[in-house]
Amino acid sequence: MLENSQTFPVSSIETLLVGFESVGKSGLFREMTGDKSALPQNVKGSTTSATKGTCQLNQLIQLTDLPGLQLDIDSQNMQTTLDYLEQENTLLLVVKAPRLKEELLALYDNLRLKGQKVAVIATHSDKYQPTNTEKKRIQELLQLPVIWINTRKITVEQQKKVIQCITRAVVWGASRSILTFLPTSAEGQRDLLPLFRHSFFGPICASSAIFLMFALPVVIAYWFTGWLEPIVERSLLNPLITWLYDAPYPVQELLTGDYGLITLGSYSFLWAFPVVFLISIMTTLTEEIGLQEHLTTTLDPWLRKIGLTGRDLLPVITGFGCNVVAVFQSRGCSSCTRTSCVSLIAFGSACSYQIGATLSIFNTAKVPFLFVPYLFLLFIVGAIHTRIWHSTTTELTRVAPLPYIQSVNWQTFWWKITSSMKQFIVQAMPIFLIICFIASILQMFNLLSFLNGLAFPLLRFLSLPVEAAPGLLFSFIRKDGLLILNEGQGALLATISTSQLFVFVYLASTLSACLVTLLTIGKELGWKNAFAIASKQMITSIVSTAILAWSITIF
Repeated sequence: MLENSQTFPVSSIETLLVGFESVGKSGLFREMTGDKSALPQNVKGSTTSATKGTCQLNQLIQLTDLPGLQLDIDSQNMQTTLDYLEQENTLLLVVKAPRLKEELLALYDNLRLKGQKVAVIATHSDKYQPTNTEKKRIQELLQLPVIWINTRKITVEQQKKVIQCITRAVVWGASRSILTFLPTSAEGQRDLLPLFRHSFFGPICASSAIFLMFALPVVIAYWFTGWLEPIVERSLLNPLITWLYDAPYPVQELLTGDYGLITLGSYSFLWAFPVVFLISIMTTLTEEIGLQEHLTTTLDPWLRKIGLTGRDLLPVITGFGCNVVAVFQSRGCSSCTRTSCVSLIAFGSACSYQIGATLSIFNTAKVPFLFVPYLFLLFIVGAIHTRIWHSTTTELTRVAPLPYIQSVNWQTFWWKITSSMKQFIVQAMPIFLIICFIASILQMFNLLSFLNGLAFPLLRFLSLPVEAAPGLLFSFIRKDGLLILNEGQGALLATISTSQLFVFVYLASTLSACLVTLLTIGKELGWKNAFAIASKQMITSIVSTAILAWSITIF
């Protein structure tokens, strides 16, 4: 079939990778271009924007990896793909081999394929390999170059076949009636895992699995850091503080003062790094094996009660690693539910830096058990907040099948873990150290008390200690700004009650998303929407904090 195809000039071939989510487009793009940032994943919405690259084996072929289609959802990802299809490019339709007929029919119904130069790649050949007779029948019906590959293990020879497939793309001429004669694989729509199929107990099991995804890393991180912290203080921090005892006042204040880079900055690394590392491991594992989509699909009926869909839960889960990445991933949500999803991320997705800071504060105050009710409260109030402010009704249905439960691609796994750690070291830590530096400067010039006065009215209204104002102010910049409360080795924490500490940490966590997240929301959804989301969140936070403080006082 490839030998008889009508050919096109190969002076410069702009090729678009088009297909449903999780079909293997990003994996194919990575192997063909050598772009390590596009490692293959069996996870919905892994591509959040068009990615361009040059084919390694043929420099004349320019590949563009487009976001996966979810044709029942009017999402930004889908609109990006449709915009690219308006241009005159070669289309490389990427479909799953077990669902070749179903996916080609859906693509035909929803995209303008006639008149386009098209070639077809059937992925997941390890899951389903048609007979030679079936392959010949498919190529005769489509009158297009078609090859079958496994994008998770693609060889150089297979890459050459992909290049040949692209260079011999032909104009699409098949009608819908012809597509109905394509062979149908034995595989139908994949079902949920048995554990999640029951209408009542399934969502409970899925919720429990998601809870364990984060509870297990947090518990391990807490034990590890609790063991490591006294060792670091004894062998590293205390000797440094002693050595700098006679340093000039500005140097001493900047490095070892109450807000010093050494004395306070160390808390961020000690408590946040293990949480970031372990949560990254857990979320990456569930992504790689395909479990996350089964969890979110199971919870879809419950989430629709608050105006979201199961699909919207994926960015919310991502938010427990990083809110900014989660906002980007929300591009795959419906335009009807994206604002609701982003609002829930900003309010209830406690990022790994926030989790590390909260663990540190509760541990310093010797009340680590408060962390569980703290997360539970974020979840409950976050759901109520979304239901009240952003509730919408939607009749969205699923097009793409559930992903396979499969083995881990360790190359992808370690790349994602490494990326998370680099982000923490290069982006997160410097920002917190800048917060320490600014706080030390303000302290030296007696300006910190002036800025704290901005938060005094709210803290007095909620019967919270005004001395905690710096933690509230710096939490607006970054959620691990809460660690400011650990200044002076937790001297302030020793003076306030357990109930006041719990109420204050909840308030600082929810009063606003961090500055970087707010800026990202503004760029993604527009500044008007960002202001509306932030305003509604502030109202919910103050009201719920007041109710919480009143309830604790009564009971």
